[in-house]
Amino acid sequence: MMRKKTSSIYQWIKIYFHGMKTSLASRMAYRGDFFMSMIIMMVVELFGPLVTLLIYHNGASFPGWERHEVLLLQGTFLLSRGIAFPFFMGMVWNTIRRVQEGTYDLLLIKPRSILQMSIITAFDSEDLGKLIGGLLLFFYALKSVPALPLVNWGVFLLLFVFSLITMFAFGLFMTGLGIVWVGNYRIYEIFISTMDFGLYPRSIFTKVFQSIITWVIPISLLGSFPASALLGKEMTGVFGAMACSIGFLLLGLWFFHRMARNYTSAGG
Repeated sequence: MMRKKTSSIYQWIKIYFHGMKTSLASRMAYRGDFFMSMIIMMVVELFGPLVTLLIYHNGASFPGWERHEVLLLQGTFLLSRGIAFPFFMGMVWNTIRRVQEGTYDLLLIKPRSILQMSIITAFDSEDLGKLIGGLLLFFYALKSVPALPLVNWGVFLLLFVFSLITMFAFGLFMTGLGIVWVGNYRIYEIFISTMDFGLYPRSIFTKVFQSIITWVIPISLLGSFPASALLGKEMTGVFGAMACSIGFLLLGLWFFHRMARNYTSAGG
């Protein structure tokens, strides 16, 4: 049983990398456009940290956070988004487009689950620019931070995994909405606008809003909590946020499959 399960996971990963290879080869047919798109993605991602630098340069600040600490938080956030968007978040955009064109049916007849096929075909090579931007900012901010204990890094990595789980749950909800909300690309805008709260320290928001982004929609896990763990800052409510993230994922899986079952072919 264990060998069969391991073989299944290996086959799934193999198919996913094949999908990555196909997507990258398709984009590399127009290399100039590909690299320009990546650069634009990277520059757009760094706009938020640029605003932060301007805030601190003009004498203002986020209470309880030094400039390099906020940049580390934002680097963590962008790093999480830089992994999510190229590797699985493309399923949102692809699903909206396929449902609108009436080609979503092609995924349903494949010998894999609809969720697997949505992820396998989700790789977006252009969004690697987001990952590069996140890496650059994270390591730039890390240079100004004193040597950190290994335990801080361990907790940071654990919470960073939960940030990716939260991102994936977001993707599931947006993909499910894309199935029934035909051709409406504002789903992406809603997602990005909501997620952008993760760019800032949780402590700058009101107590009520802090509770919402911790125990209702765990946006705090996207940047604030992992960065706080790495810097050794106090993290009130982190276990509740982790539990919320798992619940958010399970609810997202249920919602996605429910919407997929309700799918009726559409074209146009």
